[in-house]
Amino acid sequence: MSARFHTASALLAALLLVSSPALARRSKPAASRSKPAQVTTQVEQLPDGSELVLSLRPGADRASLHYVVRTGSQKDPQGKEGLAHLLEHVIFHGSHDVRGEDFRRAVKAAGGEFNGFTSAHSTTYVLQAPSEFFLPLAEQFVRIVTSPVLDPRRMQREVDIIRTERRYFAQGPGFHEHLEDSLFTGVGSRSIIGNQQTLDSITREDLVRFYTQHYVPANTSIVFTGGVQREQVLALLGRAVLLPPSLPGEYTPTPVSPPLLPIEQTTRAFISLIAYGYAVAPKDQGTCPRAAALLQLRLLRSLHIEEPMVMGMQVQCMSLRGNTFLMALAFSASLHASTLPDRMQQAFARLATQPATAAEEKLVDLRMKQERARLAEDDPRRGNELAQAVAQPHTGTVNP
Repeated sequence: MSARFHTASALLAALLLVSSPALARRSKPAASRSKPAQVTTQVEQLPDGSELVLSLRPGADRASLHYVVRTGSQKDPQGKEGLAHLLEHVIFHGSHDVRGEDFRRAVKAAGGEFNGFTSAHSTTYVLQAPSEFFLPLAEQFVRIVTSPVLDPRRMQREVDIIRTERRYFAQGPGFHEHLEDSLFTGVGSRSIIGNQQTLDSITREDLVRFYTQHYVPANTSIVFTGGVQREQVLALLGRAVLLPPSLPGEYTPTPVSPPLLPIEQTTRAFISLIAYGYAVAPKDQGTCPRAAALLQLRLLRSLHIEEPMVMGMQVQCMSLRGNTFLMALAFSASLHASTLPDRMQQAFARLATQPATAAEEKLVDLRMKQERARLAEDDPRRGNELAQAVAQPHTGTVNP
């Protein structure tokens, strides 16, 4: 099923992923378990071709909006690396009817915040604000994103800001990027923020061309959470979205890329970081969170309590390019960390062969109930998670 690791010292980081076993058979919750109250999430396609995701709690103190464009730095033209990220910066300078500075002041006065994030495969614009001020701010926000001026006089200022970001924050591809490069074929990780030469080569015409090609309704998802009502959202979008509707077949979505499995890689690092995981078949995705909770319980007990070996341990269901993985991450500075890959492999194998005990079932139930309750009350976090989900390649509407 998997290859063994052969590590010579603690200065190694290891990664192993293999194809999906039948882990879910032993981890399905019993039918009699009571489910904690959850916020209902609705997904629909709007007439203009965009995807609308609503996870609302009318009466909640705050509300959030995530405007997701499923295109990021991987679509930067050759020699223009950093274009998608620069576009995100320049967009916030305002639309033809909403000045960026006026919007900033209004958000600050209301006690809200907004930001933008560019990744390899998506660009996300985020607004959070108290519910009583949210709707007018959200309308301005959507107008800015869907009808930006892209003022060339503002470009150099943003290029200078990005250069500062690069100087202080850019350290090359991180673990997430290395993981993607290992799992999928095609172009490897490219710089999201570019370099001085590529940034200086970008013109306003480049920004307009990129925006026109990728910022289309059929390539966007709009996520609302918190204290707002569906009718208010639909009315807001009807007034504020200034993009023309997408025609059938106008934009071809990014296909779901199958991962290359199994893989095993090592690289030098100052501490041991071990990632071990399995691809989860679509039919088993519903059981992944419960399997992750049980696996984390067992790994923490064996590797952090009974035999202290790891500084940190996290097990999660992770989505990459439309694929779901049950992933365990462990951090250790111990000289005995070379045994961690084998220990983690054994823990994964026991999921399929050793049913949860009554005590484990009780602890997993409690943890999942607490997590659902926290997520139901945390509208911004729920919005972030939904935005990450819709940013993944998918066919049809996303399943929340």
